Amino acid sequence: MTNSTTTKQSTPVSKPAAGPQASWWAGGAPPFAGTKATVLGTVTTIVSLLILVALGQATDKLLMIAPLAATAMIICASPGLPPAQPRGVLLGQLGSAVVGFAGAALFGHSLWVAAVAAGVSVAAMGLLRAVHAPAAATAALVVVQHPAEGKFLALLAIGSVLLIAVGMIASRIGAIGKYPTYWW
Repeated sequence: MTNSTTTKQSTPVSKPAAGPQASWWAGGAPPFAGTKATVLGTVTTIVSLLILVALGQATDKLLMIAPLAATAMIICASPGLPPAQPRGVLLGQLGSAVVGFAGAALFGHSLWVAAVAAGVSVAAMGLLRAVHAPAAATAALVVVQHPAEGKFLALLAIGSVLLIAVGMIASRIGAIGKYPTYWW
């Protein structure tokens, strides 16, 4: 009687290279952007947020909300990424705020509703082709803090446009990389 089972030869598995990148947690990390890029991205983020604070104080309006701080960081430190582009910033922030207002109007102002609104905002951003992670926080913020709809949407749009403008200026003077890489 013959054995008709064939044996499969195993392919040798390559071992990770020795050195600092050999560990499982560091192997996939992107390379360090460099000291100059990191410092300029940091300074540009600070400047953009200080502009929001100064204009907010001058007009007695709150322009510096937490999700816009994250937006500033994305624009200034990663200007080439899709979430940093004007479409993602504007549609992501405004669309998510609308989701938050709708959730609060339908189900009330609770942390449960805020969590669901933040999650649903991901779908809205996907449909709008404007994924912008800080905007999920905007949806939650709207539910929890229940600001006046029109005023909040206007200030959110103004803050977003100001951050985009700062990113454009910073790019033109060479403080950050090319921004925007596309508009819409």
